[in-house]
Amino acid sequence: MENKSKMPAFLRSGFRILFFAAGAGSSLLMLAWLLFFTQQVSVEFNTHYWHAHEMIFGYTMAVVVGFLLTATQNWTKLKTINGYPLLFLGVVWLIARVLSVMESDYIFYQMMADLVFLIFSLLFIALPIVKAKNWQNLPIIFKLLTFVIANILFYIGALGYLENGQYLGIYIAFYTVVALILMMTRRLIPFFIENAVSANIELKNSKFLDLSSLVLFVVFAIDIIFFKTHITQISALFLFVIHSIRMIYWHHNGIWSKPLLWGLYVAYGMINFAFLLTVIDYFIALPQNTATHSFAIAIGLITLSMMSRVALGHTGRNVFSPPKALGVMFAMLVAVFIFRVIATLFWSEYYPQFIVISQLLWIAAFGLFVLIYAKMFFQKRIDGSFG
Repeated sequence: MENKSKMPAFLRSGFRILFFAAGAGSSLLMLAWLLFFTQQVSVEFNTHYWHAHEMIFGYTMAVVVGFLLTATQNWTKLKTINGYPLLFLGVVWLIARVLSVMESDYIFYQMMADLVFLIFSLLFIALPIVKAKNWQNLPIIFKLLTFVIANILFYIGALGYLENGQYLGIYIAFYTVVALILMMTRRLIPFFIENAVSANIELKNSKFLDLSSLVLFVVFAIDIIFFKTHITQISALFLFVIHSIRMIYWHHNGIWSKPLLWGLYVAYGMINFAFLLTVIDYFIALPQNTATHSFAIAIGLITLSMMSRVALGHTGRNVFSPPKALGVMFAMLVAVFIFRVIATLFWSEYYPQFIVISQLLWIAAFGLFVLIYAKMFFQKRIDGSFG
């Protein structure tokens, strides 16, 4: 067992190494996508599939695993990994990302590194949950298992053994991320708002809305991935109504002066808007992947908001007094949404320019996150606790 007092701060908790990797990785992966998109760099692999895969299995998985390793400690009261096992996770994640931009000869080795990261992450999160008999968080384990299966499908496709494997792997994982985020926002947004605004409030919730949104999203995701029938638009319409009601229930004027609250709330609105776009697309053909990117930018804003909050709280800092630059950081991602989703709906002739502007804003937002938070990840907790 490592001497905890001598362990580098960077390796003391899952969020430290993986949030740092996610922040830096997000900027660098988007920079690579900018170079591929503008044809400054030419490669032999499918860059659209590469972009989708790396933003899901590279960036988003680093955030999800970092968050869950940290949250599982709170749920189970059991320590999750630190030290060398955590370093191992960070290293295999990095190897997979480096191999992803190399020629297709390295795809097998990328697959091995990627799957090692996901499988070990699953084990490190599942074991404390099972040991503590924390059964209410069992759905988390099933979602992580789905990510493993989805990534296997992607690589089977990339290796040429399954014709639509890459498509299936990307979209199964993508909608599983959306499902995970909807589950977490249901728990966290009202809780955070109630704790942070000055008024003594209890935000309204409905078990009927909770259950119907869960069932309808499963129907929506299965149909949009595998069948693409009218059920997609019908379920999307009902989901838009349900989440609109929730947004009304959860709104409080006090959130708009607090970036850590409005960032989550606005991102939730982007998810809801994606459902609306899915319905509209049936009647009016929208630019390709517009609804998908409404979901995707929401994932970016929600994960950035959560990383910003978790890093403050788990380094002993005050979550009610965050760095002032957070508002700027989150506003950049709102601008990404405006250019990538809204502007392309109305001025599709400028589509390539809007994409480039969005890419640059994304790079800047996550670059700013790394600039502000890197010292927190590398320094010990300011309250002297281990973690």
